[in-house]
Amino acid sequence: MKKILLLLFLLSTTVLFAQNATIRLSFQREYPNVNYDNVRWEQRGNQWHGIYKDDYNRDVDAYYDDDGRRIDTHIRWDRKQVPTRVETRITRRYHTDDYDAYRIERPAAKPLFQIRIGTRQPVYMDERGRKKRYDDNH
Repeated sequence: MKKILLLLFLLSTTVLFAQNATIRLSFQREYPNVNYDNVRWEQRGNQWHGIYKDDYNRDVDAYYDDDGRRIDTHIRWDRKQVPTRVETRITRRYHTDDYDAYRIERPAAKPLFQIRIGTRQPVYMDERGRKKRYDDNH
């Protein structure tokens, strides 16, 4: 019984190591200027979540699937850098300038902005301030 448990442990460790190597190669290919050792990794279900600070000291969350494909990247965005049309939409629709903004970069797609106002559900907008649906599974 102990041999079986040991074998299962070793097998799962080998798979995890190989999977981590795949994620690492994908991440380094997409973000060559980021020191991989400064990225904190978590696995949630079938996704890998890398957390780090970029060159501008912004919080960045990069999400990958088990095959090393990037799902999306969330970058905390300074409100001064939010596109004017997004800012205008937030002010007119939600009557506030107190919100958190994240730029979501997706492979082969235009970026979105995730807007968080207090405890409300996040709102997603394109760079023109048009509300968009986005299935953010993180």
